[in-house]
Amino acid sequence: MYSLVYLYLIIGLLLISYGASLLVSSTENIANKFNISHFISSFIFIGIATSAPEIFISIISTLDGSGNIAIGNALGSNIANICFVFALTILLFRSRISKNNKILSIETKFFIIIVIILSMLMYPILKDGVVTVANSITLLIFFTLSYYLYKKYFYLDIVDAGENHRYISKLRIFIVLITGLTLLLTGTKIFLDSSITIAESFGISDYVIGLSITAIGTSLPELASSIESARKKNFDFIIGNVLGSNIFNIAIVISIVGFLDNGLSQALSELNVIRDIAMILITTLGFYIIIKNYNQYLTKILCLVLLFSYILYQFNLYGINI
Repeated sequence: MYSLVYLYLIIGLLLISYGASLLVSSTENIANKFNISHFISSFIFIGIATSAPEIFISIISTLDGSGNIAIGNALGSNIANICFVFALTILLFRSRISKNNKILSIETKFFIIIVIILSMLMYPILKDGVVTVANSITLLIFFTLSYYLYKKYFYLDIVDAGENHRYISKLRIFIVLITGLTLLLTGTKIFLDSSITIAESFGISDYVIGLSITAIGTSLPELASSIESARKKNFDFIIGNVLGSNIFNIAIVISIVGFLDNGLSQALSELNVIRDIAMILITTLGFYIIIKNYNQYLTKILCLVLLFSYILYQFNLYGINI
């Protein structure tokens, strides 16, 4: 029986990965039609698209009474996006990547501050172990205010010049978009059900499963799009992808839990919440240091530290001491 469960887990993961890749492709084409810059298109379009697995898992798991999977997945994905996706991509392609201009750095600093503030908001929201409707409204208000401030003071409507995008019909984009969403939703349901079954068989909590298995699984779209961007030497695209996804994970995914949970999930441990928020803040600092002081040798060391820290973090989640 459990061999089938593991098979379903892999099938669900593959559907999520392929569905997300189609979703990313369609959103890229939409961005190209409107001539939006790489950083903004990656932050808004790819950030939303690659956060789709987390959003679907948040909705499905919360409605199934397992909102802690959604919370763990949102926080765990933010950690995985930096320690696993960003660190691994930069480590593999650091020699091919060059840092971009100050327009990128201004926008990046703004969004890093937003990630830090949102992460810090997680403590007062989660310290009692549950997410309320009031918490969700607070997150959405902050998210809306952040977007307003960005549009008013930071947004520069600059298009990436010199790129010729082949014509793709709107119908084809729409079909790819719907196909990607369908595969993503189906894969999410299969992956989630099999993950819960495995977790229960080993006595693992929903929250830990969200922080580990589902977080890594739903970060695969970010990894795929980041590697593709690295091959094209689009460093700003990688940064926008990670920051966009991390902001949406907290502001949107956590908000969904508050609106749909209705107190069905078991309260979280305050110490675990502190541990995970601290991990997000520390890794975000490492992320900032890498992109601010881009140097191949320093970057290699810091990326290895992030990857090793992530491995130790996963061991800690499962109570493994090394």
